[in-house]
Amino acid sequence: MADKVARRPRDLAEWHPSKYALWSERWGDAVNEPTSIVLRHPTAPFLRTVPKIDDSNMQRVGNAYLEAVAGNPDIDPPIRLPRVFKTNSPDFFKRRFSGLMRWLPLGWPPADPHDDTAGDPFVSFRVERERAGEIFDQTVILVASEWIPDPSSKLKSTGHFLGSGFGIRVVAHVRPKNKKYEIRITGMTASLPFGPYSTAEVFGLLNKDEKAFAAIFNTDKLARVKAEMSGQLGLKDQSVSIRGVRIATTSDGETALVQWQATSKPETEGGRTGATPYSFVFSGTPTEAGALVSKVELVADAITPGHAWVFPIDPASQQPPADLRKRRPTRSEETLDQYRDDEAITAYRSDPLIFPPTTFPLPSGFTEDERVVVCPGFVIADGPPPPYPYPPPPYPKPGDPKTVDLPGTSAPPVRSNGFAAISAYNNVRQFFLRLDAYGMSAASYFRITSLPLKIFYRSGVRPGPGKDGQTVNARVLPEGWPVDYVGPTALGDRPILQLHLALGDLSTRARKPWDGTNRSQAKPLGIAADARWIWHEIGHVLLMCSVGELEFRFAHSAGDALAAIVSDPQSQLAGDANWRGATFPWVFTPRRHDRCVSHGWSWGGALHYALSQVPDSTPPRRKGYWTEQILSSSLFRLYRAIGGDTKVVGTPNQPDRTARESASLYSVYLIMRGIQILPTSTTVLANEPDQLVSALIDADIGTIPWNVHWDVTFPPPPYGTSSTKSFSFQRIGGCVHKVIRWAFEVQGLYTAAGTITNAPGLPPPVDIYILDRRPLSEVTPCDDIAYGPGSYNPVSLDWDPQQSGSDAPPLWQADQDAIVVSGGKISVKVGSRGSQQAKNVKVSVWWHAWPSGSAPPKWNDPSPGSTPWKKCTPSPSPGKTINPGAPPVEFKFTFNPPSTGTRYVVLAIATCGDDAANTDPTTLLPCSQLPTALIDLVPNDNNLGLIVVGRP
Repeated sequence: MADKVARRPRDLAEWHPSKYALWSERWGDAVNEPTSIVLRHPTAPFLRTVPKIDDSNMQRVGNAYLEAVAGNPDIDPPIRLPRVFKTNSPDFFKRRFSGLMRWLPLGWPPADPHDDTAGDPFVSFRVERERAGEIFDQTVILVASEWIPDPSSKLKSTGHFLGSGFGIRVVAHVRPKNKKYEIRITGMTASLPFGPYSTAEVFGLLNKDEKAFAAIFNTDKLARVKAEMSGQLGLKDQSVSIRGVRIATTSDGETALVQWQATSKPETEGGRTGATPYSFVFSGTPTEAGALVSKVELVADAITPGHAWVFPIDPASQQPPADLRKRRPTRSEETLDQYRDDEAITAYRSDPLIFPPTTFPLPSGFTEDERVVVCPGFVIADGPPPPYPYPPPPYPKPGDPKTVDLPGTSAPPVRSNGFAAISAYNNVRQFFLRLDAYGMSAASYFRITSLPLKIFYRSGVRPGPGKDGQTVNARVLPEGWPVDYVGPTALGDRPILQLHLALGDLSTRARKPWDGTNRSQAKPLGIAADARWIWHEIGHVLLMCSVGELEFRFAHSAGDALAAIVSDPQSQLAGDANWRGATFPWVFTPRRHDRCVSHGWSWGGALHYALSQVPDSTPPRRKGYWTEQILSSSLFRLYRAIGGDTKVVGTPNQPDRTARESASLYSVYLIMRGIQILPTSTTVLANEPDQLVSALIDADIGTIPWNVHWDVTFPPPPYGTSSTKSFSFQRIGGCVHKVIRWAFEVQGLYTAAGTITNAPGLPPPVDIYILDRRPLSEVTPCDDIAYGPGSYNPVSLDWDPQQSGSDAPPLWQADQDAIVVSGGKISVKVGSRGSQQAKNVKVSVWWHAWPSGSAPPKWNDPSPGSTPWKKCTPSPSPGKTINPGAPPVEFKFTFNPPSTGTRYVVLAIATCGDDAANTDPTTLLPCSQLPTALIDLVPNDNNLGLIVVGRP
């Protein structure tokens, strides 16, 4: 762009970010629980350049960053980190038993993610988006964790990562540059040893008594520990797997104590789990299991095309709001059938039996991502549960793919096993299609678990009374943990996940007429038919693939948010404020994603407080769904703020379904990628919602071009015909990271320390803004919530191509007093919603012609034929200080206005070191360097203000 000042951080040892550009939080008292740390600075990156992305270079950069963080006086309280060693550092072997953390090697994805004999999921890892071999962007997650040498080995390099949950995670975004790689580090998280687990004391004891720790690595002695656990739990011998250990010392420092973290190995036959797996914590010694601390169920409830008649979205969302009776799943078969549509569902064969592969091996090049399997014991046609009578009847083998015949245009009835199987396959397939559209390899995403995802379309749900399948529910669980985990689980030992689906209702169960001899099996509606329920379960799949646990430590999952955000753009319920917030309007459960912060649904309020106090010694924790509704309300607000409330230009209430689909696709992408870059629970614990906020922010600022091709099915008006259209959606990363934080802030995160508050949290210490026309509060179905000026209150992000300066501007554009143009003069007013002085605030103003019939100009657009933006004088302005709570400060400019009759756009940019604008080149954000649409930039950064002058 002409005349722009290209200021970039220098690739030198110095790194001097402004104080309030650094956001840090600490939890824990270092005596009774881990010290959890989050540090992020998305607009003030730590910059380095390396010749190659490998262990040596990345660990060197990681160490330099940690040293810079530890020595930064602006981080208060200081972040004190244990020393981290490079895996190939000579210092690492000077003293075998020095207390240390060690960088996990960069080992994921392996060269061939489909090779189950190579690789290791518990490593530092790369997250890539690619298509046709072209990598769009890459983020490296450096992980350091507790490591101790094996006392029984003479080799100094032999040892084990403990899987203790204590460690450090550093986020590094990678960009090719001049045949090298630019590394942009934007934050870190850590979970540090506490109290008796203090690294120094533990390794001090290790120095004095090597034999005390030898049993932890001795196969025979470990077998006795597991046998002791099995005996206490009443399980079959050796049906327990050790997932990790924490080593502590007694108060006198003379004796080693061990917290054993284990899981039961569920019995399986034919790929079906026959018992509920559990997670256990024992407190013992290196040679004894000790006492049972906790026991928690390890479950989470709730290519040739063929065609099938399926629900494009749930029937309740295909009609305007109505009372519950008129939406319920108990309606007649004929009524529900009218909500189905003919859609392509993928298989690799072209015959009518279009379900997942029925012959093996798979064709060359075919990857099996999901498999709907037969369900013996629940479906008569699939056979009784094993063991079979002798000789066995010609039933499918357990674990075989389910086959459904789809002759002509007919379809299995809605209440049938065939329709449940088809719906299960089609709805889960949407998840894998999204991964592909986002450029995210399913094989790489399933880092801790293996493919295929097994789907039991008609099943029971344990624990509880639904073992016979007569329940409205679903669950995800791992198909066994085949080996012990004291150190990394090999890639070939990763569990397959099972998705078990029960019923959508209990009161209506279709049967064939009784012929007087044989009674037919009842075939109620399967819960698989409701895509929203499937997306809830996908939330657990995402966590198990990336974190190694089925639930967040701070909330049940992101599944409710996924269900709501995926379904909203095309839902007929979105026009009603009350029904839009119902997460499951068809297969009904009273969960919502519009919960009111003032009614207790607050990250800083009473409903979340009890969960936040649960000791870390009980992972993964079974919870109610209260915290999930706080999370889904936060994430749904993010979707709404970045375009999910957009209406068709010129209409008061007609949703712009294409714009909403774009916001939905990007929000789901951020959730998926954010979870993907979280650390595994055995290396760094993620106990706080702010750690997810950091991951979502890193997902946004690590995205360079985002070009997604997606087929959107527009549901029919009631009893009409749906239509499917292909769209290409484009965004540039770095535009929405401020909105992500705000979406959680106004749900009660970032409150004053030690307070319980059912109100929005505090803004960043420095948060400057150019006032737009958004309302200062939001009217919700339960309360009015005051956000104040400078917020990202969700509004319609529409833009009339015929807008003129005399029209009423859309609400995302600047307030009439914030930017004033008079002749050759421009006035810009900048306020601050933070609690600290905003120092050295500078403003620059630019203008660009917008001829009639053309699209609005882009920022940073170097394409042929585009004209540069023109700057106003001065550029930038002299720096000014804006005090908290004070009236906005005025900045004045002059320019040579275009000729009369020319329509043009004026863009004002306010920036400072503590709160840089997303367009500021020093941030190195993708949107600060690449062509970016103003409709994506301006509404999502309150540092920016825009007005339109003149007529088209």
